[in-house]
Amino acid sequence: MTMSRGILRNALAALLLMLLVACGFQLRGEVELPPELSSVTVKVADAYSPLKRNLEDALARAGARAQAAQGPVAVLDISRNRMSRWPLSVGRTGRVQEFSMRYEVTMQLTDADGEIVVPKQDIQLERAYQFETLQAQGTPGEEEVVRAELERDMTQAILRRISAAVATP
Repeated sequence: MTMSRGILRNALAALLLMLLVACGFQLRGEVELPPELSSVTVKVADAYSPLKRNLEDALARAGARAQAAQGPVAVLDISRNRMSRWPLSVGRTGRVQEFSMRYEVTMQLTDADGEIVVPKQDIQLERAYQFETLQAQGTPGEEEVVRAELERDMTQAILRRISAAVATP
C-alpha cells in the first residue's frame, strides 16, 4: 500500500512539473543591453545613495561599461530619489504600531546619440512594517531591512523598464 502511494506521489509530482514547463514559465534573467547602451553613466540626485551603486552594478552585469574617458555615452538620469515613512496605525495607548515606507524615483534614459530610450517617468514602491513598542530595540533593524528591500526592488523595477523599452522595436 505504501508503494502505491509513493508511485502516485511521484506521478503527481511529474504531472505538476510537466504543467509548469508547459505554461512557459522561465526565470527572469539579466537585462541585455543593445550596443547603443553599452556605455552608460548613472546620474542620481543623491550621489551617495545606494541606488546609484546598485544600478551601476546591475548595468555592469547587463553588459554596460562604466563611462568611457571620451566619446558619447548613454545617461540614466535619476532626478528624484526619495524615501519617506509615515504612521499607518496607532494603538489604544496612542503609540504607532505600523509604519509605511515609500520609495519614489523619477528616471529617464537617453542613449549615446541623445535620443530618449525611456521617457521621464515616476516609479513608486511601498511597504508596510510593524512597530513593536515593547520590542523597540529590534524595530530599527526591521526598518533597515525594509529600506534595503525597497532599494533592491527599485533597482529591479528600473531595469525592467529599461528592458521593456529596448525590447520594443
